[in-house]
Amino acid sequence: MNINRLAAKLGEERQGQFMRSAVWTEAAHRGMTWQVAAKDKLAVREAATRLSADAAAVLAWMLRLFAATPVEGDKLLKEIRRNAALSGAECQVALAELEEAGILFAVRKVWGESLYFIPPDTFAPWQQAMIPFRPEPLAPREREKLMNGEMEPNCRPLGRQLLSAFAALAACGLGLTSKGTLNKKTISKLTESAELDDRQLLPFGLNWPHREHYPLKAAFILEAASAEGLLMTTADSLRWNVPAFGRWLELNEEERERRLLDWCLSMLLPACGSGAHAAAAIIGLKAGEWYAEREVSRFLGSSGIAAFAAEDAERDSAGLWCALFHALGWLERVESRSGGERQFFFKWVIDTDMDGAKSIVEEQAAPFRRWINVQPSGELIAEPECPFTARWELELLAERVSDERVTVYRLTASSIARALENGRTRQSIRRFLHDASGGEGIPREVEEMVADWTSRACRTSFAEAVLLRCDNEQMAAIVESHPVIAPLLLEKLGPAAFIVDPAHVGEIRRLLQQAGYPPRKGMQAADAADEARPYPDMVMFGDPAPGPEREVGKCLTDSPFAYVYETFPLHHFELAANAARERLLASAANRGSIPAMWTKQLREYHSSTRKELIEQALQWQTPVQLRMKQGLRSFVPERLEQKDGGWAVIGLLRDEPERQPIRLTPDMWEEMRLVIPGRSDPI
Repeated sequence: MNINRLAAKLGEERQGQFMRSAVWTEAAHRGMTWQVAAKDKLAVREAATRLSADAAAVLAWMLRLFAATPVEGDKLLKEIRRNAALSGAECQVALAELEEAGILFAVRKVWGESLYFIPPDTFAPWQQAMIPFRPEPLAPREREKLMNGEMEPNCRPLGRQLLSAFAALAACGLGLTSKGTLNKKTISKLTESAELDDRQLLPFGLNWPHREHYPLKAAFILEAASAEGLLMTTADSLRWNVPAFGRWLELNEEERERRLLDWCLSMLLPACGSGAHAAAAIIGLKAGEWYAEREVSRFLGSSGIAAFAAEDAERDSAGLWCALFHALGWLERVESRSGGERQFFFKWVIDTDMDGAKSIVEEQAAPFRRWINVQPSGELIAEPECPFTARWELELLAERVSDERVTVYRLTASSIARALENGRTRQSIRRFLHDASGGEGIPREVEEMVADWTSRACRTSFAEAVLLRCDNEQMAAIVESHPVIAPLLLEKLGPAAFIVDPAHVGEIRRLLQQAGYPPRKGMQAADAADEARPYPDMVMFGDPAPGPEREVGKCLTDSPFAYVYETFPLHHFELAANAARERLLASAANRGSIPAMWTKQLREYHSSTRKELIEQALQWQTPVQLRMKQGLRSFVPERLEQKDGGWAVIGLLRDEPERQPIRLTPDMWEEMRLVIPGRSDPI
């Protein structure tokens, strides 16, 4: 459950309480909301310095042990107690601090058990703050390998891949089969339009419905559209959510890619277990600088993360993430085989630490800015700054030839026919080319090509009809003159309409195509003129109309993972408000039954009383302070042993470097006291 979905459940008052926590002091002074601060790298780094020592230890160990995977409360406490040498009560106090700051959350299962989680879109900033990865610059030898290596083929940024996929989807039609899926041809066109491949996605453990129909790549593309609220599903088709789609197209390209990166991580991090550590390390690196993939693996080992990631021992998590990010167009990758050794280097080409960018609509305020160059040959050269609203139209009007720094399209007879099929006209095509090229005149050759192609394409169409056949003219006259039946008759056969045998439609279509008059595709329904176009016109030049419907950068809906299953669907459970604090309050209610001196000062006690204090510490899961020959020691009891009329306690002495369980008998310390976590008493 990411930050946006949590915010919708929490409400403004609860989010305000988070920001009043001392942890977010600097972020609050800068006027940041919790939704913004929780994902902001600087705000998170500042917050990390304000955590108590126990809260920092609990959070760091939770990240190290469980990554972005939700974990049951009892298991979390057990593992952190074992690794961080904290008592159960200290863990509960630390968890309460983290919950009250909006860093960790818990949901309550049906049977009352708590499940703790960190929002997946905050996992990377917190790992970077608690377990920082600061690789050294490439050594001269590695830089030489980089320079002599082979650059992997360029991939377009995910946003552009999705734009092409959405254009292919719209051009093919949004109809669904009886099984509720797109047809095979549409799925094929959808997957062909993006460079991303199933091979880069499959290692991350995703699961999706309709596996027999949708390859993972298709499900991933459709889920991206659904997550941004761009597609809606009706009984028999998909439909564009035009206002949301317009907002998405209008985003600045850097902001769009950042949003897609956040979405991608929110979906993949919980699914890939400890592999999430490599992703968090990689996305924390500076854009524009080269790094060695092996340094990420070394970091995971040196930081102790790899020791808790047994399932990753056989796979290269850093390599898998870099391969995926490269396929999504977010980083460049070089392979070196110098000296028979295979090594990879990578460089971010998007800024993963970017602040929210302005909408591209603001940059369009001056009318007739030049986005494309129209060549006499029919080539359309789109500038790097060309907005997605214009690119969306270009994907319909022309065939994409190449897409690197500049994108080259070419007008063709078939692409113009496709545009007419989707409601464009000769006038609208000409107007778009004129406006997108900054108001410059369109070359005469292009004018003539467009005029010729539009005069031929989509001049004819086929429609299914039901005939009311009469046995003679007298009966036809009776029907035609009937006051109720007559208005229901669509048209009488005349000079512009023909009835043909359905079996001959394919042959007639082929002959019309050969003659240079391609008919409209498919069979036109009787109310075709009123149907929503599958390829909406999103072009907007000049100053947009004001109003909430043009607000940029906000999703209209919050998708319930329609095409890729959510690995941990936590939204089905009740969000627990401060679960750890509730347990602490319940425990504190029983503390009045013990002598006050047990907690206030160090004292010598009889062996039987010492045993009572240890039993109380075990019940409350608190540490005890012991005065031993070596001085004051902090001891976390784990269990009591009774043997041959005597007793001993097994636990951890926290200042021991190895932190191995130790057995103490009551004669091994002089004075003692109970320590209640959360109080200001020194330990």
